[in-house]
Amino acid sequence: MAAGESERTIVMKDLQLWHGDCIELVRNIEAESVALVIADVPYAILKDNAPVFRGYMKPIERSQEWDDMTIPQYYRLLLSFLKEAYRVGCDGATLYCFCANELAFLVQMAARRAGWFWRMVHVWKKTNPAPVWSGNRPQAAVEIFCMVTKGKKNTWHVKNGGLAHNHFEFPIPSGMSRKHPTQKPLGLIEALILRSSNDGDLVLDPFMGSGTTMKACLNLNRRGIGIEIDRNYFDVAKADLERYLL
Repeated sequence: MAAGESERTIVMKDLQLWHGDCIELVRNIEAESVALVIADVPYAILKDNAPVFRGYMKPIERSQEWDDMTIPQYYRLLLSFLKEAYRVGCDGATLYCFCANELAFLVQMAARRAGWFWRMVHVWKKTNPAPVWSGNRPQAAVEIFCMVTKGKKNTWHVKNGGLAHNHFEFPIPSGMSRKHPTQKPLGLIEALILRSSNDGDLVLDPFMGSGTTMKACLNLNRRGIGIEIDRNYFDVAKADLERYLL
């Protein structure tokens, strides 16, 4: 999609920001043109959860409208986007998909059905996990994401060859830098981009949120396409990236 084709498209430097449904808009991307996909798909677990009240502190909102879906709806969303991502991925492309710990098996099933080669689950260890305010259980200190590739000869840049770990430690974004409830650390996204793409490659984030992947693309000399269906978060990402480019 060229600049100016749609009012939903914003072009800045080497980035394109698209507002709308990623399943629909990814169809506008040229086949076999994307080297890396980083997807933070809705988790289908943040529904019917009452806020966590913490005395005088601001309550933690756990219910999100965009995450309210059944497991069959979640699987259909996964399969639809993974099929389109496979079409636009070049030979050797990599896709990382964040998901709820208990639903990784659905990502694996959908990815294989869409044609992707399953690699493994990765772990993000949160160095500042949210405290447990009620209930006898540990803090939720880890989050997982799945790695799949288009074929077995994927782009792979690591200093220690086969000794690279599938474990990353970064804090949850906080304070003024946090603009989305499921925002991922910039350092984590940059690590994935460095591992699985080359300078000038095209990186796709079909669930852009507040634009972290696009910011990482700017930092690492990658081209990027970010798609966000929520108008408020699209505007947040656009404004933040515009400030970042000043």
